[in-house]
Order: sequence, then C-alpha cells, then structure tokens
Amino acid sequence: MRSFVETTISVTAHLTGFSRAIAVRYRGRGIIFMLHSIVDDGAFYPDEPLRCPVGKLERILQWLKSEGIEFVNLDDAVNRLSVPSTRPFAVFTFDDGYADNITRALPLMERFAAPFTVYVTTGMVTRDMDAWWLGLAALIRSRDRFDLSGLGRFECRDTVAKRRAYLAVTTAVHNNYDLLPTVRAAIEESKIDCRALIEQEALTQCQLRQLAGSPLVTIGAHTKTHRNLARAAATEARYEMQANRKFLEEITGTPVMHFAYPFGGAEACGRREAEISRAVGFKTAVTTRHGGIFPEHLNHLHALPRVALSGRDTPSTLRCKIDGLYRAYHSQLGDPVVAM
Repeated sequence: MRSFVETTISVTAHLTGFSRAIAVRYRGRGIIFMLHSIVDDGAFYPDEPLRCPVGKLERILQWLKSEGIEFVNLDDAVNRLSVPSTRPFAVFTFDDGYADNITRALPLMERFAAPFTVYVTTGMVTRDMDAWWLGLAALIRSRDRFDLSGLGRFECRDTVAKRRAYLAVTTAVHNNYDLLPTVRAAIEESKIDCRALIEQEALTQCQLRQLAGSPLVTIGAHTKTHRNLARAAATEARYEMQANRKFLEEITGTPVMHFAYPFGGAEACGRREAEISRAVGFKTAVTTRHGGIFPEHLNHLHALPRVALSGRDTPSTLRCKIDGLYRAYHSQLGDPVVAM
C-alpha cells in the first residue's frame, strides 16, 4: 500500500506539473544518487531497497541522459557549485563494497561514460563486518514466518510479504537501534552465517584494486566496521574513519578523499560526525537525507544529501526526485538545502 501511494503521488505530481512547480525552489544544481548492489533482472531479494536490477539501472541512465542530465564525479560536482550556471548534473554512488559493482555496474556505467564513487567498508573486504541486514534478508528468504521480541510475528509466505517484512524490520531498527540485539539473536538461532554471506557478496582486494584502476571510479571510505557513528565515542568514530581510509589507500595506492556515513540518517550522523570527517581530512561526506545539491552546500560539504535509486523507480519518481518533491515533503515545505 505504501509503495502504491508513493507511486500514485509521484505520477500525479509529474503529470499535473506540480513537481515542476516545486522545482522552482527545491531543485538544486544537481543530485547525488545512492545505490548499493546491482543484480540480474528478475532475481528476487527480500532486501529490495538495496538491490537494483541491471536492466532498471540502464533505463534510469537512459532517461536521465534524455532529460539533459550530465553525469559527473564528486569533485566535478563540488566545483560546479561555485559556477553561476551549469547544466543539471547527477552523481552516482554505491555503498558498502559489493562485488557486483565491478561485475555488473562497471560495464554499464562505462557504456554511458558515467563516473561513480564506491564507498567501501573495510569489513566487507576482510569479511568480518556485522552485516546483520544480509543475515536478516537470508532469514526472511528461508522462512514463511518468524518472531522477533518487541516487534511481533511476521508472516512472509510470498515475495511481497517477504519484502514487506524486511522493510518493516529495518525501518524499526533504524528508528531504534536497541532492537539490533534481537535481530542478531534471531539470525544466529537460524544458523545463518553472515560471514559466508559477505564472502558471496563482497569485493575482494583484487577486485577493489581493479575497480580503483578504472578512470570512471572513485573509491570512497565507509568506516572500518559499518557502525552507527552517532552511537560511538568521538575517538572511536575518528578511528573508524581513519583506519578505513588507511586500509583503502594501502590497497588501491590512491588517496581516499570522500566519505559516506553508515546508515546516514539523523539517528546515525550529525554535526559532531561532520566535524570529525572534516578534521580527518575528507573533502566531502554524504548522508542519506533527501535533497538536491545547492551552492549553499559549499558550506556543508560534510553533510551532502543523497537520493536512493531502486528497482521501483519510474520516470515519474525520477522526475520528482530531481525536482525536489521528496525534500519538500520531508521538510514540510521547509528549507530546500539539507544540512546536519
């Protein structure tokens, strides 16, 4: 129902021109898009928000190009913010460090000459990250029902129900991280090996080097363990950033100047984390807050917003994302410029 309502609103806003009207205030100079994993068309994954079918990504790129959107990297995007008038631009980013970023995403991005940044977590490459969301997806895929203390019983006999269950649990966790031990316990009780799941999904050191060698690719940092930095002491948050950056630079042989906060919402990063990322020496840091990129973001380079792309996107939802409709909604028609 939620997806249906969102789609209906997007189509209506697009076709009536309301989205264009909102764009007068809420559309920035450009937009940073967020993706994670790129999968084969037709494949089923309970963690659908983290997966984008390769065919869908191709259609998204085609549509953006037809709309006159220019594909640029993060450095170019920052430079354009100080230029009086430029073509609208899009930046593409991929979080965590999935192997399909090189096997599926890279060939497609090369066809469109589209630069992209891959934010890599150390624990993905070393296979020792607490990837509870992968374990949760495996749990939901393998069960017709399951119980979580504090969250209740989830019936998930078909693909729609499984996707709904995944979204419900992850949303609850991101609203209250004290629920995580319960989720981890359910994964362990089901004998699901998250380390083995990472082994199947993540970049190897060799693939990371190959990816970094592409002229289209920028490697960014994404912490050592993918923890919620807002829940860590300042010294621990700094270590997470510095250790991850050193790890990536030693493997790739190139400077790592851009950073993405794990989870990226208000409950996972704030002004303290932005100041730490700046002090560590990152040029930019991105969140998951909705919104476009404005010249004013030159004063907030460590709190840049991003907008997620997914397999459910249509020309109408893309139009609304570019025009800033979702920022207008989430801010209740407030400030179009997203900051911490």
